[in-house]
Formats: sequence, structure tokens, C-alpha cells
Amino acid sequence: MTYRMDHIALLVRDLEAEIAFLTGVIGLTEGVNPMGGMTIRWIEIGDGRRFHVQAGDVSRTFVERHTHFALSSPTFDRFLEDIRNRGIAFSDMKGTPGAINTRPDGMRAVFLQSPTGYWFEINDWQHD
Repeated sequence: MTYRMDHIALLVRDLEAEIAFLTGVIGLTEGVNPMGGMTIRWIEIGDGRRFHVQAGDVSRTFVERHTHFALSSPTFDRFLEDIRNRGIAFSDMKGTPGAINTRPDGMRAVFLQSPTGYWFEINDWQHD
């Protein structure tokens, strides 16, 4: 049996703040909400992939940098320059403020934390 990932759902503390982070900081696009209403908001990643966020009680949600949402950017250097110019906090995997993580294979990444506390890795990995 094979699958194709349809979407991921994230419970968030403040829906508007999370949407502002995802669209304004990371640069993702809010998509059409197939469910209607405003309690769930859909975010397009690209290439038909998406996830949704919805407000709720996150008191039992545990997050750490090792549990993160990773996105590859073909314009990583431009993204990095933009967040530096806007004073947006980021770190490497260890949590060093303003540092870039570099894997042994050369992939570079930074980690940003959303208003709810979720960690987002933005990297320059070029998939073959």
C-alpha cells in the first residue's frame, strides 16, 4: 500500500498570530479553506502540499527544536537576509541565536519558533 501525504494539522494558541508568522515571516501563502468558516485556516507549502492550523488548547502540547517542521527553500540566502534585516530571531539546531546550522553534507538550515512554540526549519537542501 502506498500513500501521499495530504496535510498536517497544528493546534495553535492564537490563530491570527500564527497566520501572521506563517505568511509574514516564513512567507507561506494562506489557501482556500475547503471546510468553510474561520476556525481552521489552510496554509499552502507548494507543489500541492498544505497544512492547516486551528485555535485550541495547546496546554498538553510539548514542542522542542528536534520536533520541527522542515521546509526547503531555493532562495535560502535571500530568506536569511530578509529575516536578518527585519530582526527576526533564528538559531541553529543547538539554539545559538543568529547561527546557521550546517550538516556534514553541506545543507544549511535555520530554526524559527512560531507564536505557539512550534519550530520551523528553513533549509537550502536541493532534492534530486
